[in-house]
Amino acid sequence: MKTNAMLFRSVLDTDGGGLSAPELSALACINYDEKDCKADHTTHHAMHETLAVSKAAVSQMLGSLEKRGYIQREIDRENRRKIIITLTEKGKSAVDEGQTRMDAVMARIIKRLGTAEARQFERLLTRFARAVEEESGTV
Repeated sequence: MKTNAMLFRSVLDTDGGGLSAPELSALACINYDEKDCKADHTTHHAMHETLAVSKAAVSQMLGSLEKRGYIQREIDRENRRKIIITLTEKGKSAVDEGQTRMDAVMARIIKRLGTAEARQFERLLTRFARAVEEESGTV
């Protein structure tokens, strides 16, 4: 969606901070799983499904992120076919900085909309998200 791309561009540095919007999304996804303490952590398959990109694209992205020091991958000791992906300190900093920037952008947008319109937007967005979940059968 064009709006998402515009929002991500406004969050990233002028030079992207070395991260593309999909890479920042991947780091945020990994960070969410780490904080959520999911038993299986984040795997290539989970990233493929969450980010809605091909498995080859996930592998390429993760390879690039690992090479640049944002993530580390290790073989799961209990299931050697699984690779566990975790954020490095550099990766955690990138996610935190991205979140701070996103919060600032959203605060400016909400201020521009005004309280009433922002609340109306939130209600509509919540209804939309529920409808999407119902349509996809995830509820």
